[in-house]
Amino acid sequence: MPEQARTSRLEGRVAIVTGGTGGLGRAAAEALLREGASVVIIGRTPDRVERVVAALSAERPDGSTPIVTGLALDVRSEPDMDTMVRHTIERFGRIDILITCAGLGRPSQAGQGGIPSPVSQLPVAAWDEMIDTNLKGVFLSNRAVLGPMLARRRGEIINISSARGATSGQPYAAAYCASKFGLMGLTEAMAEEVHAFGIRVQTLLPDAVDTPLLEGTTLAPNPGDALPASTVADLIITMLTLPDGTILVNPLIAPIRTRRKRSPKKAGAQPGVPGEAGNP
Repeated sequence: MPEQARTSRLEGRVAIVTGGTGGLGRAAAEALLREGASVVIIGRTPDRVERVVAALSAERPDGSTPIVTGLALDVRSEPDMDTMVRHTIERFGRIDILITCAGLGRPSQAGQGGIPSPVSQLPVAAWDEMIDTNLKGVFLSNRAVLGPMLARRRGEIINISSARGATSGQPYAAAYCASKFGLMGLTEAMAEEVHAFGIRVQTLLPDAVDTPLLEGTTLAPNPGDALPASTVADLIITMLTLPDGTILVNPLIAPIRTRRKRSPKKAGAQPGVPGEAGNP
């Protein structure tokens, strides 16, 4: 396919990427920009947002389109998600796409010595942190963009779940799995509510992605088995450019070699679940 045709599939669209300062979120933002979409990057840390926006902007000629901008906001905050939408509408006049990459792989306080806790010892604060980020954060960001999308009767939402956390319960990762199973139900319910209004809502289930959040987790793959973030980002673009009236039903992306069954003993010494994105 000619380069010009390949890079214009999302020309003129406006996309928001939560957790866009690193990992899969940044890769998704880069892919969206290559395909012609302007991108609003959302992250919690102002200096990281500024650095990523500056780096991505530096790759583009001055005054060129598409445009990349960013906001330091927290997906767990309803006012912050309202600010996200208001800023985007004021800047671009529309919201076409939301990609929810903000997420935690394990609680920041993961038990004594940094080891994740079994349910019997799981602190309520650790549970709340995981659910608030991975599930409530998706709910708030999705709900915030639905108003403008419903008004235009058009929109695309892709929520990032987890191949390992949303398909079977994993020991020492109850909060993570609960958040990702819940995300699946939320997305499926919402998709049924809004598809008649021209809004397509899909879930993507990546296997372990090669990001820093894999460090120190037992469900991380063997060396070399993690997916490159850019590969998952390419599938996001495919999902956004499907023919009208079609969806991919909970697509799970994994390296071919991970289909081989591995003994749990090979997973590592410390329990935990890898995250597929991040919003530091």
